[in-house]
Amino acid sequence: MPYCKKCGAEILADANFCAKCGTPVTKEAVAATKHQTFKVTEKPKVIIVNRAPGKVDVKTGVEGEVTVDLDLRETDDVEWNVSQEANTITVKCRALVHPFRWPRYFASGGPRVDMIISVPKETDLDLEASLDHVTVTGIKGSVKVETSVARVSLESLEGTIDVTGKTGLIDLRSVNGTVKVDSTTGPVTLENVNGTVSVRNTTGPIKFSGSLSNGENWFRTITGTIDLALTGTSDLTVEAYSRLGRVTCIPELADARYERGQYMGRIGSGTGKLIAETKTGSITIRQ
Repeated sequence: MPYCKKCGAEILADANFCAKCGTPVTKEAVAATKHQTFKVTEKPKVIIVNRAPGKVDVKTGVEGEVTVDLDLRETDDVEWNVSQEANTITVKCRALVHPFRWPRYFASGGPRVDMIISVPKETDLDLEASLDHVTVTGIKGSVKVETSVARVSLESLEGTIDVTGKTGLIDLRSVNGTVKVDSTTGPVTLENVNGTVSVRNTTGPIKFSGSLSNGENWFRTITGTIDLALTGTSDLTVEAYSRLGRVTCIPELADARYERGQYMGRIGSGTGKLIAETKTGSITIRQ
């Protein structure tokens, strides 16, 4: 039978607090590390699902190998599995204890899984994470990231990038290809991003720098500003809308015209399309 460290009273099984003095019940942290290496051929697919608090770091490593390193805390309350089927590696972790019961982990902070995954440069990635920080660096392929409450940092990627975030900062740097970002709350920053880009942010600003393709590109937010810095040579027809904000283009677009909160014009020949739309924010387009 465990005893309260403050008053010495007996602690009932599964109690979160001492019944006598109210002190939170502490639980000694049980930690473990897991390391596994898998041989793969050609372009592997890596599936990561982390439904426990913790960081996920995916980076390029040795060609022909996928290496999985897990740092687990409170191992009795964490379920994890790493498996390989053909050329697909799957990593799944989840906390077995509901967050409302985490006060019992007064000292350790509760279940946690930190991951470091090393993959070949050409890899398809499907990643789902609940909490903390997600980092993906140096991959060429299809990258899909979905988070609940987390910061997402993607850097030096090439291919098809699809990011969905509910709450947190989304930051993309040096990315080439087709990029789609859907955010609910938090700022979205895209720096040195080149290709066809679509960004939706419900509550928060959008900041972009890079070159846009001659396809259809759009940036939409309900509450927040849109700041676009276009580099290189662009051929875009521009449509910018703001109900309560100001639209500024530097320099002025060719064939520019204003109509009741709508600004339209052309960059270059206007082959592609750029749509920027916000309800309560300003829009700035710089070339």
